[in-house]
Amino acid sequence: MRLAMMMTVQAIAGPPLPAELRPVRPTPAATPCNQPDAAGDIVVCGRAAGGNRLERLDPARYAERPIRARTTIGKVAASAAAEQGGLPDGRSAPRAMLRFRLPF
Repeated sequence: MRLAMMMTVQAIAGPPLPAELRPVRPTPAATPCNQPDAAGDIVVCGRAAGGNRLERLDPARYAERPIRARTTIGKVAASAAAEQGGLPDGRSAPRAMLRFRLPF
């Protein structure tokens, strides 16, 4: 019963509003928007147009890298790869290659 009551209270109250969605209260000493101040300058109120945009990502840093399936088991190195080969009649044939390398 207590759990149901706490969930009901939470659902009614709801999460708090983020700071950017709360109404802005103007300061009483400030010049109102679109009105000239004592120096004759017009005060413009608002946010920057790109204030919520993310910067562009660096293409060199986040470029897709080829997937390499490699592992070592003791001294043995194993890798898997896919290759495209050709048949004598001109058709292509996909291949799955497994390579094992042993030091000697």
